[in-house]
Amino acid sequence: MSNLAIEKYKFYLMEQLVEDHNMSQLEAQRIIAKSTVNKMLKTSLDFIMHYSIEDNAEEIWNEHIGVTMEM
Repeated sequence: MSNLAIEKYKFYLMEQLVEDHNMSQLEAQRIIAKSTVNKMLKTSLDFIMHYSIEDNAEEIWNEHIGVTMEM
């Protein structure tokens, strides 16, 4: 997957977080950048892409609020 495709994926994650958790785009971008999912986009892309945008956005949110990841 190209860097452009990864950035688009992160954009869709951001949109999902904004919609689901009523946060700003900037806040969503910040928590995505700090997330394990973001790190895994660089190292385990196939694994991450196995899950939907909704699932990954929820994992990012759960990590942000301190809930253990289920992946």
